[in-house]
Amino acid sequence: MTSDHEGRRARIDANESVLEELRAAKTQALFREVNERLETLSDSFTVVLPRGSFICECAQETCAEEIALSLEEYEAVRADSTTFAVAPSDEHAFPAVERIAAKHERYWVVAKMGTAAAVAQRLDPRRRDGGAPEVRSVER
Repeated sequence: MTSDHEGRRARIDANESVLEELRAAKTQALFREVNERLETLSDSFTVVLPRGSFICECAQETCAEEIALSLEEYEAVRADSTTFAVAPSDEHAFPAVERIAAKHERYWVVAKMGTAAAVAQRLDPRRRDGGAPEVRSVER
């Protein structure tokens, strides 16, 4: 039988875990918003440059690392509201709230899990109207 103190500690730990998931998802959603704007700018330069500069979408609030993605690569990541493009190293992946879904030379893709996945879907700028995601054409 657990003591009242142990029960309270377990509830606090569970609440802190949920708060961590929410914070991580919100941070990544913010970086995704910035990258949506960068994609629009990159779209204008694809004739000259094969890749655009995007911001790492990891859960570190202070991360400002740039990653190079083609528009096709960016759209592949954005096809799922729960996936994010991050810089290719373990410091940009957070196993408590996400799994590494793919590793590429220039970037990795992480997929949110649990509560963080639900928050990422809700905050996806392409799904805010509650409808199907907007699919952007990358054909030239």
